[in-house]
Formats: sequence, C-alpha cells, structure tokens
Amino acid sequence: MKDKNWWQVFAPKKWPESSFRVFRPVIRFFASLKLAVVIIAVLAVLISVGTFVEARFDAWTAKQLVYNSVWMYCALGLLVTSLVAVIADRWPWKPRHAAFIFAHVGIIMIVFGALLTQLYGVDGIIRLTRTAEAVNEVQLQDTQLTVYRSRTGDGYDKVYSEEVNFLKKPVSAKEPFLIKAKGLHFELLESIPYGLAQTRIEASPAAQSGSAVRFQLANANVSEIDWLIQRNAFERAEKQVGPVLVTMGGLWERRPEINEIRLYQNEKQQLNYALYSKDNQNPYKKGTLTEGDRIQTAWMGLELRTLQFLTKAIQKYEVRSLDRPTPATRASLKVRYNGQESYLVLNDYIKVFTDEWVYLVAYHHKKIPLGFDISLRNFKKTDYPGTMRAMAYESEVQFDDQRATISMNEPLKHQGYYIYQASFEESPNGGVTASILSVNRDPGRIWKYLGSLVMCVGIILLFYFRYRPHVRPRST
Repeated sequence: MKDKNWWQVFAPKKWPESSFRVFRPVIRFFASLKLAVVIIAVLAVLISVGTFVEARFDAWTAKQLVYNSVWMYCALGLLVTSLVAVIADRWPWKPRHAAFIFAHVGIIMIVFGALLTQLYGVDGIIRLTRTAEAVNEVQLQDTQLTVYRSRTGDGYDKVYSEEVNFLKKPVSAKEPFLIKAKGLHFELLESIPYGLAQTRIEASPAAQSGSAVRFQLANANVSEIDWLIQRNAFERAEKQVGPVLVTMGGLWERRPEINEIRLYQNEKQQLNYALYSKDNQNPYKKGTLTEGDRIQTAWMGLELRTLQFLTKAIQKYEVRSLDRPTPATRASLKVRYNGQESYLVLNDYIKVFTDEWVYLVAYHHKKIPLGFDISLRNFKKTDYPGTMRAMAYESEVQFDDQRATISMNEPLKHQGYYIYQASFEESPNGGVTASILSVNRDPGRIWKYLGSLVMCVGIILLFYFRYRPHVRPRST
C-alpha cells in the first residue's frame, strides 16, 4: 500500500475534463511567454517614464501621472492574471513545481499588498509649532475645494466640498470649472500646477475684513520685514521671528512660556501694542503705534518699527506659471467671481460677498483624522561645527498623556501609525518656526513582507531541487 504524499492530500483529485478543455486555451494564452515579455516590456517603459517625470518634476507628479495611471493598473492586473495562469497551466502539480509556485505566489502577494497600500494607506505630514494647539489631523497631498458661508462673517457653515485633482484633470478657459453652491457663482478659469505667487496687501472696503500691519524687526545683525494680516476680523494672525512671536487680533490667551509682541486695534481704530517677556503674565511695555514709530524690545536688541497699518485689508496674489516645480512654487487657480478675476493658491481661501451671505472658498490639502492629539513640547537642532547646516534634529512631542522623542532615525509608533522626523521650517534669521513630521500607515505592509518571504522560500526550493534532481517521494 502506498502512502499519500503532501501534494496529493491538499490538491484536488482531478479537473473536470470538460471544464479543462474549455479553459485550457484561455489559460495557455495568459500563460504564454510572448504575453509575459510584452507585460514586462510595458512595465519597464512605465517605470522608465515615471523615473524621468520624477527627475524632471517631483515624486507627486510622477505618482499621479504614471504610477497611479490606468496604464500601470492594467499592466499590473495583466501581470497577476499571467502569474495565476502560469500556475494553473502547470497542473497537475508535482514536487518540483513547488519553487516555481512559491515564487509566483510571492509576487502576487506583493502586488496585492501594494494595492491595499494605495487604497487604504496614509502618507501625509503633520506641522507642529510650540505656540499652536495640539494637532489631531494628518495633511495629505490630495487636494479639495471647500466652501463655507455665514451671514455675519463669523460662525461659518460648510456648504460644499469636493476632492479635486487638477494635475490629472486640468482646468482651462475653454472648459471652466463652476463651483455649485447656493447663491454663489464662482468659476475656476485655469489651473496652474507650478505657480510662483507674489502677495499683495491692499485696503479693503468690506466691513468684515481684518486689519494688516507691515513691520520690521531688526538689530545690528538681522532685519526682517513682513506683513501680519487678519484674513477676517475674528481671525488671529501670528508670525514667529527668532525669539519672539508677533500676534495680532482674534481670540487670544497669554502663554507665559514665550516672548510675545501683541498687536490689536482699539475702538478708535488705532494700533495698540503690548510686549510680554518669557515667564511673565503681564506686559512690561505697552502703548499706541503709528506708521514710522520705533519701539525697543528686551530681546537681543531687537527694535520693532511700524511701516504701514491698514484698518481693513485684503490679501491678493499675482501668480506666474512655471514649467516645473521649485521650493517656492504652489499649485494655484485663476478664478472669477463678482465680475472680477483673481488667483487662489493652495492652502488659502478667497472671501466672496453677496447680498445675503459671506462665502469662503478654500483650496487646500485634504486632511483626515489622526485619532489622537499630538503637540510639540520642544525642538532640538544640532548643526555641523562652524556652519548653520543641520546635522541632526529631533522633536519632543506629547500625545495621549505620554511623551516621546522623535528623531531622524527613531520614529514614533502609535495606533498603527509610524511618525518620522521629516524636516523643519526655519525663519530667515535662523530660528526654527515649525517641526515637520511624516505620518505613514501601511495596511499592505504585512502582505509585502509575507510575499517577500514566500519568494525567498521559492528561491531556496529552486536550489534544493536543482542540486537534488533525482528526489522522488518514498513508497511502501
């Protein structure tokens, strides 16, 4: 009596002969070497094009136009179909087919894991500052349009939201994009993927507009000139300049751990100021500012000078389209509303007034809930000796009543997320203004690891059967 071997135990007894005849030509077609060569050639071309696009533009452009294209999905789908057909074509399987089957199954598992990552994975960033509240959302690279409205300019309600991809589906003047929100006629005339935007601040006639001040903060070594603008009368504006935070308007609560210059408009529409030193709740100097005034501060010999003050102001952009991205470019839209044309840049908004409503039309990166709050407690940067170049940097963060240090080589693992120290933002005078953390969640990671392991098993079995070609199952 002969013992059953492992492949006989788990394999079906026999394919139905009629079904086998019907599917055999189809299986042979997808399992053919010619088709495999075509699939590999197509994948090679797509990867080459993707590499070229990434080198000329950036990784996001290559991902959207090549790696996430219909052509790539079709090529990978044909690859998986071909692999399954090749496995089926070897039926009935024998022990020597084990290496072959394991290798092909491993590739299928890796492709499946990549599909899970694409559909359900998270790859975004978190921007943390020491002066801001805790963050509980992840910013993705996907973009969307959102419209809010209010009757008074305060307490806005969302009335429209749509995810958009103007890289894949650009907008032109021949086919404008109309935002459909009640009582609003807002047209997108042109999408500019790589726009170089210049800010222009000017006086606004609208009563709900906020104020703006152009200031200079300088000492013997540094000088920074910038605008501080309230986008509406209820919004707080802030700017970190070296050791001091400059804030204006909006809801405000003194945080004693920072040096602060507080600006606000009084009932006579004059610009008032108050200077707060670190660890002090009360100001050590306060008063009224007019254009041209100079105020000495207690921090590194810095002097505050008011260059221009607008009681009601609006921020506008002039955008120049570039052929390829640079660190200064931002995706932008040329728009038309209320009979006038303007520009809307990414992560900003335009305020539109109608007879009954005040609308905010925002073009911004998509955000999703993180599932927990995270805040920055401290940021440490170490430079190369004798230079201003960062050698290492790390963030001390607080989350769920816990603290952890995230460095360049030590990510934080929490609730399925991997949070890495990606970069930081620096002001012109060398001070760190924000820590940038990369957030990743990959539900397909386990399938990729298992697929790689299965492929390795297949390779080991390949060498095993190659050097023991006469192995046969024992019988009694």
